[in-house]
Amino acid sequence: MALAVSGHGFGHAVRCAEVARALMERGARVVVRSDAPRWLFPADVEWLSSPEWPLDVGVVQRDGLELDVDATRNRWQTFARDFEAHALAEAQLLNLAGVDLLVGDMPPLAFAAATRAGVPSLALGNFTWDWIYAVWPAFEDVVARIRAAYAGADSLLRLPLHATDPDAFAAFEKIEDVPLIARRASRRREEVRRQLGWPIDRRVVLLSFGGFDVRGLNLSGLGRWSEYTFVLIQAHGPLPANVLNLNQSPADYVSLLAACDVVVTKPGYGIVADCLANRVPVLFTDRGPFREYDVLADALTRLGRACYLPRQDLLAGNLGPHLAALGESSRRWTKLPMNGAAVVADRVLRRIAIDLG
Repeated sequence: MALAVSGHGFGHAVRCAEVARALMERGARVVVRSDAPRWLFPADVEWLSSPEWPLDVGVVQRDGLELDVDATRNRWQTFARDFEAHALAEAQLLNLAGVDLLVGDMPPLAFAAATRAGVPSLALGNFTWDWIYAVWPAFEDVVARIRAAYAGADSLLRLPLHATDPDAFAAFEKIEDVPLIARRASRRREEVRRQLGWPIDRRVVLLSFGGFDVRGLNLSGLGRWSEYTFVLIQAHGPLPANVLNLNQSPADYVSLLAACDVVVTKPGYGIVADCLANRVPVLFTDRGPFREYDVLADALTRLGRACYLPRQDLLAGNLGPHLAALGESSRRWTKLPMNGAAVVADRVLRRIAIDLG
C-alpha cells in the first residue's frame, strides 16, 4: 500500500510515519510519496521516485509564524495548470509500484492519481485543504478542484482535533473516526539530558516552530530569565548563557521534547499530539489566518496544560511571566486514546483483505 503525505510542516509526516511503522509491524509493504524529509519516516519504507513537481502546495510560509495567502494562491494557480498531466503521471507511478491501496494525508493530487490508476483510496487527517482555503479570497477554483479530487476517496479516517464546521469535510460521503495518532518518547528524560549535557535539575524550555525559524526573535531577551534554560533547534548570532542551540533537527525529536519542562510553539497537529501524549506543558502563540489554529488552540487548553503567549512577548523574549503562569496550572491531562496508528493500520489492512477477497 502507499502513503501519500503532504510536506506542509511536519505534522502530516510524523503521524503517517507512525502509521507506516504500525503497518510494517503487521507485515505490510509500505511505499511513501511525499515532499516531507525522508528522515521523518522509518528507514525501511520504500519511496516512489520523486517527479520534478511537488505532491502538494500546502501553505507558503514566510517563517515559523507568518504565512503568505497571496503566494499560496499564486503557487496553486501554477500547480493547477498541469494538475491533470501530473495526476496521470502519478497514477502511472502507483501502477508501476504495484500499489493496491492509497492512504492520503491530505494532498489532493494523490487522490486524483489514485482515481485515474483505478486504485482505491482512503483519506486520513483532521482537516482538509479545501476547508483551509475556503475562507481566503479568490480560492473558489482551488476549492472546487480539491473537492473533486477528494471525492474519489472511498472514505475519510478522521482524527481527533478536527474541525466541526458544516463544510469541513464536505467532499467525503463516508467518515470513520479514529483515535489520536501520537508519538511517545522512547528514551527517559534523564538519559536525553545527560547525552545533551543539559543539567538534570534545570527547567528547560524548548522553542519549536515546525522546522522554521522565527524572524525578529530577540534572543538576548531570553537572557533575562536566568532560572530557565532555553533550547532552539536553529539559532543565529550570539546567544545568552542560558540559551542553547542544537543546530539541527534531532532524529529523536519526541524524546527531546519529553525531556523538556515546557514547549513554546505554534499549534500544529504534530506538536499538539506529542505534547498531550508526553504531558509537556505548552506556551502557544498565533500563526496568522490559518483556520486550524482555533481548533488546536482550544484542544491545548481543554485537554492539557497550556497558555496563550502574545506574539509581541514571544518576539521580545518576554517569556518569564508566561512561564510562571503556566507553572501554576493544575489542569488534568486528557485520557484520550492515542492508539490511532494501530487502529488505522488495522483498518487499512482489513480494507485490502476485503478488496483482495
